[in-house]
Amino acid sequence: MYKSYIVNYETGEIIKYDEHKHRILINELKCITDGLVYAANPQNMTDGNSWGNAILHNFNNGDENSGWIENALKFDGIDDGIEIEDKSDYSNGVTLEMYFSLRGQTENQLVQILMMKRKTANDGFFMFMGNDDNAYEYGRIYIDIGGNPRFGNRFDTGIVVEENKPIYITYTFNPNVENEKGILYVNAEKRKTTNLGIIDNLVTVQKETNIQIGSDIHITNGKDNRYPFNGEIYAARVYNRPLTNSEVKFNYDATKLE
Repeated sequence: MYKSYIVNYETGEIIKYDEHKHRILINELKCITDGLVYAANPQNMTDGNSWGNAILHNFNNGDENSGWIENALKFDGIDDGIEIEDKSDYSNGVTLEMYFSLRGQTENQLVQILMMKRKTANDGFFMFMGNDDNAYEYGRIYIDIGGNPRFGNRFDTGIVVEENKPIYITYTFNPNVENEKGILYVNAEKRKTTNLGIIDNLVTVQKETNIQIGSDIHITNGKDNRYPFNGEIYAARVYNRPLTNSEVKFNYDATKLE
């Protein structure tokens, strides 16, 4: 018999567990669900189906750096990527979460994509790491909300990811506040804020563009580059609203590897 309590994280209601009224579900995503657009959390799952409704591109059987393992999906830095159909309304903001480990550099690429949703460089959202190009320091994280990087809209987080060391990045963007619209968290600790971002340019692509993780699968900008990620992803989430500080902490505590 379970002697515990159940918490409804949407209403805050706490009730005592009753084995005659409630049932325990395994393989359930352990994260805030209000505003959740997409979540992948393979360490809480038992097989490669843990990536939900995503379309997996180019993951190769027999490649030790490509495909699902017990607690992650491995990206080979060549052509692996995930695609999620998305028609969400982002007018109230967005939260991007990535829990990952960088394996190394990729060949002949300017950047490594973590996640993106955009038709051009001037809309949607885009979170990536530099790959030792003159413009982008290797492992350094950059974030666009609403594009327009040419006009100073690109948020240089200043965070440089170390190879083979898991890091949990959360970025929230709230267009309805005057200051600190964008907040960057590293391992659930608030690290940096910005007002950069144009929500209207994100909203314009809300029903036309899929989310892509780990690669620009469809070569959005017409160049022959997919900017593939080389490493492991332990969790990836997108929300169509900004999470609160306590919600960021809850997701981190529920997700981090022991």
